[in-house]
Amino acid sequence: MHKLIATTAALLSLTGCVLAPQTIELNENYQITAGTISPQRDALVRVVDQRAQQGEIIGHRGGRLPENSPLLVKQDLSGILTRRLQGSLAQLGFGGSSPLDPVKVQLDINQFEFSCNEGVLVNQCGMEMKLQLTVITATQKFTKPYAINESRRLAASPNADYNQQWVNEVLDKLWSYMFADEQLRSVLGVQP
Repeated sequence: MHKLIATTAALLSLTGCVLAPQTIELNENYQITAGTISPQRDALVRVVDQRAQQGEIIGHRGGRLPENSPLLVKQDLSGILTRRLQGSLAQLGFGGSSPLDPVKVQLDINQFEFSCNEGVLVNQCGMEMKLQLTVITATQKFTKPYAINESRRLAASPNADYNQQWVNEVLDKLWSYMFADEQLRSVLGVQP
């Protein structure tokens, strides 16, 4: 009997466990370097999720059956990034009434993927984001990709608080880089 229990325990330790799904919350607000818009106008915002798996799933936590261990966001990703983009443009001075045609801004989510290694011990995770911003004004069209890729070695599979903090940090870095881009600010008409 003791041999059977020991054998069962050894087999279970080798198979690893299936990690539970986790849900995190993304920050919708981000403070960008403000400026003034010249001339004053509004912006029409559209976010398009181009990922194969759309909605709340942003990846997996790894482990033995990663497909059963998703990492989710509380709300639809495109909705979160729409509100975040609207807030950032408002900080630049977009909004209100203007006789000029609004600037059209489209953000494509090409990749927004969290992943951890498969297997018994989860100790390596990565976050990769690829966004593309398109701005259309009366005189020009500007399109530019923005990407970030980070990975971390861990002692154990991270909990939801850790994942939430890290994913938000990576998103904030990409957002900061995007809105500090002089080409983008010039097309938007942002004066320093």
